[in-house]
Amino acid sequence: MYDTVLVPTDGSARSRAAARRAIDLAAVYGATVSVLSVIDARDLGLWTSADVPIANVQATLRDAAEMAVEEIAALASESDVPCETTVRIGVPHREILDFVEERDADIVVMATHGRKGLEHAILGSTTERVVRLSDVPVLTVRE
Repeated sequence: MYDTVLVPTDGSARSRAAARRAIDLAAVYGATVSVLSVIDARDLGLWTSADVPIANVQATLRDAAEMAVEEIAALASESDVPCETTVRIGVPHREILDFVEERDADIVVMATHGRKGLEHAILGSTTERVVRLSDVPVLTVRE
């Protein structure tokens, strides 16, 4: 039923809770877990070279994203579930939906909430957008 389970992560505890559910699901179906972290390109616009060199910001964000996907890969390894990791730069919900199509993912498992506060109210939730626009089932997990 499921061959590829996609887990988007932002490195939060909520994302790890969703990852645990995805790993359990993948173990039952003999599926591979694909872990994706998206560096929000809109975040890069918050910095200017006068504040700090953009290359430093990108490196810091990439390091955080790499740590987030590797943490979930370690959880998958503990459960003997095959796992692949990817880090991208872009608009998170678009990158997640593109990844679903490119990798022919069967299901997306993600946390119900990521960002909080004013930014959530203005931009809307990545999870909400993925749920509305995805062609495959989306399992949302509360921490």
